[in-house]
Amino acid sequence: MRLVDPERPRMLQGLVGDYAISRPYYLCDRCHQGRAPLDEHLGLGVGALSPGLQRVASRLGIDDSFGDAVDALHETLRIELATEADRRITEGIGQVAEDEAQARIARAKAGQEPFSKSETAPTSSTLLVEVDGSLVHEVDGQWHEVKSGLAAPLGPNVREDKETGRSVLAMGKPSYCAGFESAEAFWYRVYVEACRRGLGTTMVMLVVVLGDGAEWIWHYASAFLAVEVGNRRVKVIEILDIYHAFEHLCRVAEVVFGQGSQAAREWVEPLRRRLEAEGVGPILEALAALSPASEEASEEVRKASGYFQENASRMDYPTYLALQLPIGSGAIESACKTLIEEREKGAGMRWSQKGAQAVATLRALHKSGRWDSFWKRHPQRCRPPVFPRRRPNSVTQEPARHPA
Repeated sequence: MRLVDPERPRMLQGLVGDYAISRPYYLCDRCHQGRAPLDEHLGLGVGALSPGLQRVASRLGIDDSFGDAVDALHETLRIELATEADRRITEGIGQVAEDEAQARIARAKAGQEPFSKSETAPTSSTLLVEVDGSLVHEVDGQWHEVKSGLAAPLGPNVREDKETGRSVLAMGKPSYCAGFESAEAFWYRVYVEACRRGLGTTMVMLVVVLGDGAEWIWHYASAFLAVEVGNRRVKVIEILDIYHAFEHLCRVAEVVFGQGSQAAREWVEPLRRRLEAEGVGPILEALAALSPASEEASEEVRKASGYFQENASRMDYPTYLALQLPIGSGAIESACKTLIEEREKGAGMRWSQKGAQAVATLRALHKSGRWDSFWKRHPQRCRPPVFPRRRPNSVTQEPARHPA
């Protein structure tokens, strides 16, 4: 590196106003890349914003639309920042978080432990894993599924469910993840979060998986979570969310007996109670005894029968309740709303998949309680420019803009 300027200035915008620094600037004659070592020492990263302002801007950018984020910056700190600048900062910092997640996933795919022993601290012998999906509107005009997952210790403390009065094992602090990839690729994310909460240690030997009837959930759950620890294999209990099962019963009742009819209520209400108390047996008997009057009703009964038969092993609710296990997937349904929909399904929002993934990963990191530890690693130092500056004569099209 050859010194080309002993005091090259750099203008910065910070939390307390604009300022400038002067520092030596070097150039490599071989690769023609410039470098200012003081920038790296101060953790400045790319762009004109100080590390502190980048942290605040990205924090606001993951909570609300980028336009509202810059409004909040101006209202609270009197800082002027363009909406596009906040998007680039937020998505850039989110890309750093996503790169870290992908590095963990790569270790898992290579058969290595994604975390060291010092990075995991299981607090219970039982781990809860829940997964679900929601939709995000992308710039191609289509709605694309983003899958969300959580992993949390279950028990040993017990809480009372206020809605049902049942005693269930209390859920501890969860870790969240979200991904736009295929089901198999997403399950690597879930596996990594489960390892973060203790999977693979000798303490966690039971994993409870809760989800709806989606095939992508049950095709991979045990394959990823029933790991071997020493000479023992982790036991996986798969539980189908009972409220999704209720929805199937209600659809049958409405089609066969009439929507909102007394006959529909008289048929479905006792079955809801029996499903919880006795499992799937009485439901299959009741469906077999129906005599639908229309082809539509016959088809609905056929689909419901297949659904309950296929998931019968996941509907042993009497046993689950006796073990004080949860039978409703409300935690992940709530996570889909707070993690994805509250930020990425606003009116008129259109996302690039890369940008949506970066923001979702950063929100998951924040909601998992890892925000401070993430910033201690100085992510702004390796934040990429979301859209690199165009080179002369480049034929690359300008990226699509969106109001997200």
